[in-house]
Amino acid sequence: MKIVIALDSFKGSCSAQLACQAVAEGFERVSSELDVTLLPISDGGEGLLESLEHSPVLSGVTPYTFNCTGPYGSKVDARLLVLEGKTAFIEMAQCCGLELVQAEHRQVEKASTYGLGEMVKHALDLGCTRIIIGIGGSATNDGGAGFAQALGAEFYDNDQQLIEFPINGENLINIAKINFDKFDPRVADVEFNVSCDVENPLLGKNGATYIYGSQKGADKAMLDKLELGMAHYAQLMTKITGKDFSLDAGSGAAGGLGAGLRWFVSAKLEKGIDLVLGLLGAESYIQQADLVIVGEGRLDSQSANGKAPVGVARMASHYGVPTIALCGGYSEDSRILYQHGITAMWSLCPGPVSLEQAMVNGERYLADTAENLLRTVLSSHSKQIKH
Repeated sequence: MKIVIALDSFKGSCSAQLACQAVAEGFERVSSELDVTLLPISDGGEGLLESLEHSPVLSGVTPYTFNCTGPYGSKVDARLLVLEGKTAFIEMAQCCGLELVQAEHRQVEKASTYGLGEMVKHALDLGCTRIIIGIGGSATNDGGAGFAQALGAEFYDNDQQLIEFPINGENLINIAKINFDKFDPRVADVEFNVSCDVENPLLGKNGATYIYGSQKGADKAMLDKLELGMAHYAQLMTKITGKDFSLDAGSGAAGGLGAGLRWFVSAKLEKGIDLVLGLLGAESYIQQADLVIVGEGRLDSQSANGKAPVGVARMASHYGVPTIALCGGYSEDSRILYQHGITAMWSLCPGPVSLEQAMVNGERYLADTAENLLRTVLSSHSKQIKH
């Protein structure tokens, strides 16, 4: 029996790698005759680097750590991976992430994507010709202006004064001119792919500012100011580039970075899980499998919108391979996932337990549930053979 184990991380409990290993351990208790492939995965946002760095199906992955500018100007250490010397993987959450700042200290108008631009420069210095950026979990709302500034773009105000770095969201309203004379020329020869599961446009009531700004530290008055600045910035960028991305799906991702990356480096926005599955060559393993195991902390109707388990399940369904999901819990509306390739869902909890207890024992619960799952599958399989 060929089984592909392709779990995402269980946030607060265990990494994707450890989750997959726990399931494999549970299976081993039942049978040592299985052909098991471990495919730790990510939906392309936070956890992208970890799932790729420790993937058993990728080779030639080299990690690097660089000191760069954090969302509010202080220095932070961020990592990037380089695959076979040519493809770089960057998580913006490591340099501009919301989790880098405690909730009570968040001021989205002060946050900048400058550090992401610095990380891209490091990738260019390493000779990379393809750069893949996961843009989930941002603290920012600067439309990628900080990113461009780090790569050499110069922003001027109405008094023709240079706006100092790192430029941030509250500066957007003051931009009168952008000079690209010192913009890093190496960018033109690099392919940029962006892992993006957010479909919000840049502007409007469903845009970057109004949908995500409050969780990043803005009140209603500040949201209105930031929206005015973003609209002004979008108008200026559209005039400069001849391309209007302000209403395109995904442009509002990561505080408008989705649009910024398209404007500044002609990036291609892609569904994160599709990008990750392609990088891992997952299709070649899944199409030969008899069973696929997926999972993450919680499943609900929103899991159909680009989440890793459903992305894997859809691929497996295309080849007629059943997919069983393991999760800490699932909601009543999660039944809709049966229409998206999930064959069955198993909760890990052995009984009434607290959230803290479930997280502490995540790996043990995964192994135990996997054991019971496989015993069920094999008993059914055996009965079919007898008949």
